[in-house]
Amino acid sequence: MALTAEQKTHFEENGYLPYGRVLSDDELEALRRRSEEIVRGEAPHVPEEYVQLEVAFRNGETEVDRLDQVRKMTHLCYFDPLFEAVARKEEIVDVIEELLGPDIKLYCDQLMMKARHHGTVTDWHQDSVAWPQFAPQDHVSCWVAIDDATVANGCMTMLPGSHKWGPIGKEQRALFVGNPLVADPVPVELPAGSCLFHHGLNFHRTGANPTPHRRRGLAIHYLSSETMYLGIESEEHRLKMECGKPRGEFRFMLIRGREFEGRV
Repeated sequence: MALTAEQKTHFEENGYLPYGRVLSDDELEALRRRSEEIVRGEAPHVPEEYVQLEVAFRNGETEVDRLDQVRKMTHLCYFDPLFEAVARKEEIVDVIEELLGPDIKLYCDQLMMKARHHGTVTDWHQDSVAWPQFAPQDHVSCWVAIDDATVANGCMTMLPGSHKWGPIGKEQRALFVGNPLVADPVPVELPAGSCLFHHGLNFHRTGANPTPHRRRGLAIHYLSSETMYLGIESEEHRLKMECGKPRGEFRFMLIRGREFEGRV
């Protein structure tokens, strides 16, 4: 079994689970190099529309190193074999199977760059609220530390048990976070190569990175193959606006188990 009874209980009660090491030093170094190649335009197999800059650099600023301008890169697992290999790693997928069941698909991935000196805050949110096109909303994400993640450089902070409250609309977030009925936030520091699993409805945030140290983290979002995809119009529009492509061009990658007709 990939998880102990105590680990399963921790996830069920808190909606997240800090986990051990899943990447070797060699794998980490290869991913760091590849991320830098993509940012610098040296990996043409990854379309440049999946590279998003921090707001401060979207006007063509060139004095700052390009690597320190990027906020995140998305859908790398669909284009790059190194990142796809991480999404398929047995050490990760075995845990996902215990949490989601044997039939698993990849929704998407995001390499959060949190650049040194310039990485900005990502405020409190639930991933699944941004994905209303799925039913049920029971995704599980694996957040893999590519560099050491600390409080100082913007590690993940979780709101224990918040996944039990269901989707909270954007307008109600301020009323929910900090409510005395909700647990206090817990920062989760991770050494490079280790990971954190969390439910799609668990509230989380990351701080800014004013330090001289990079804090890259790969978020891989999984869902059950039996999930219904509603294909709502707003989702297709958002993907075209953000990525230049509709959802259908990615076709939910099968990671393990079976596919089901009429599902994702």
